[in-house]
Amino acid sequence: MHDDWVRHIEQELDGELSLPERAALARHLAGCRHCAEARVSHLEMRVAFARSAGQPHAHTVPRPAIRARTLALWMLISLVAGLSAGWFGHLRWGGPGPATIEATRALFVAQ
Repeated sequence: MHDDWVRHIEQELDGELSLPERAALARHLAGCRHCAEARVSHLEMRVAFARSAGQPHAHTVPRPAIRARTLALWMLISLVAGLSAGWFGHLRWGGPGPATIEATRALFVAQ
C-alpha cells in the first residue's frame, strides 16, 4: 500500500501527477505519517543530489520548528488564563464552602 503512495510521491516531485491525483496524495499525506516522512526524505535527497551537482542554492521546504521560548510563552499564557478564569469563577459563583461537597450538593438540591 505504501509503495503505491511512494511511487505517487516520486511522480508528484517530477511534476507528472494530475491535479486530482495530487489532491488525493495530499489527503493521504495529511493522515499518513509514514508517507509524509517518505516525502520529506525524497525532498531532502533531491536537494542533496542537486547540491552535489553544483547547485548550491537548492533547498527544501523548511520544516516548522517550535522554539522553546515560544512554547514556554504559550504555556505561561495558558496557565495565567486558566488561573484567572478559575479565580473569576470562584468569585462569581463561589466554591463549596467549609462543608464537604456532598453536603453542599444536598443543601443546594434542597433549596
